[in-house]
Amino acid sequence: MSRLRIGAHQAALSYVPDGDFKAAIHTHSFSEKYARYNAYDVMPTGDGIWGLVVKQRAPIRITTDELYAHPAFKEFSGLKNGQGLEHPPMPGWLAVPVLRRDGGLIGVVQLSDKFDGEFTEADEDQLVQLAKFYTATFELQYVYEDLRRLTGALRQATRELQRSNAELEQFAYVASHDLQEPLRMVTSYLQLLERRYKANLDQDASDFIAFAVDGAARMQTLIQDLLTYSRVGTRGASFEPTDSQAVLDQVLMNLEVAIAESDAEISFGSLPSLSADTSQMAQLLQNLIGNAIKFRGDSPPRIRVEATRESDDWRFSVQDNGIGIDPRYSDRIFQVFQRLHGIGQYPGTGIGLAVCKKIVERHQGNIWVESQPDAGATFFFTIPVNLDTIPESDLAAATSGPAG
Repeated sequence: MSRLRIGAHQAALSYVPDGDFKAAIHTHSFSEKYARYNAYDVMPTGDGIWGLVVKQRAPIRITTDELYAHPAFKEFSGLKNGQGLEHPPMPGWLAVPVLRRDGGLIGVVQLSDKFDGEFTEADEDQLVQLAKFYTATFELQYVYEDLRRLTGALRQATRELQRSNAELEQFAYVASHDLQEPLRMVTSYLQLLERRYKANLDQDASDFIAFAVDGAARMQTLIQDLLTYSRVGTRGASFEPTDSQAVLDQVLMNLEVAIAESDAEISFGSLPSLSADTSQMAQLLQNLIGNAIKFRGDSPPRIRVEATRESDDWRFSVQDNGIGIDPRYSDRIFQVFQRLHGIGQYPGTGIGLAVCKKIVERHQGNIWVESQPDAGATFFFTIPVNLDTIPESDLAAATSGPAG
């Protein structure tokens, strides 16, 4: 491009990143006048007049006589390649460094044997502008290469993370499953001991057995909840068209006893049809509404379920008039086995919201809470309108878990 624009029989572009000649790439373009030199392949080494441009980071423009009189050129002009082809003659020479925006060297663009006369200052200015174009081109290439490397590293890290998560989920499932049998045995033998030797036990011994049985029962509940959590990722069904209003209706039927006992009133707006794992969508809503009933204040629960479309997402909300949550704990409550209240105050293991978070993230959404103590809470979660399809697992759909 530079040879024809300025009008010269010879042009060369050399890529020399930061002056590293070992990494240099050299290409040239000749007119028919110099066609016999197309096979000349001696790479610049940084010596000679060419190397001055690299070292000085400044253009050099000299006439034919000045070029052949220059001591640095004399050392280079006689070099021959492996086939005995010597360096082409160079009537006049114009060379400009290609610099990064931070001043680092990218390479050198050079011209020789102008069509008409010697190279002028105007030619030099034009080649400097072309060099700036090359700068932008090379820097875009740098960005592309960096992006490709980063993308590759990100893909590898993602694969490793997916593998690690799959192994952890499988471990949690197997460990939880295998732990249940010895716990059932401990509980059974404690209860058998109590029944068989009850007449021979004093009150302290009976209390100790009761404490042990209660502890084993709570441990079994924790294990079952851990199984529920692990199954969200490993036992999920494929996404399919889901009527969220029908899902809510089923959830309200499941919670019918709790709603009646607490005198709760649940209202809802228009709810959309969307792509989702129907079973997990029910589990998500049941956990959130169940929590709203459980963590109620002195007044009967008043719960509102709504959904609105915001750009490419459906944003669901579950609002209540319960005891509320200190904003300091708005992230902590979504972690596994995190409780803000003592075991005796409210039932549950503290895994319900962690399950909700995992379900929402599997659906490529986000979940958060807005609340103040004694002022109720509103839980929000999003699900994309056009949710990417996940291939159907050959495992069963996730089972419904505890509310919290």
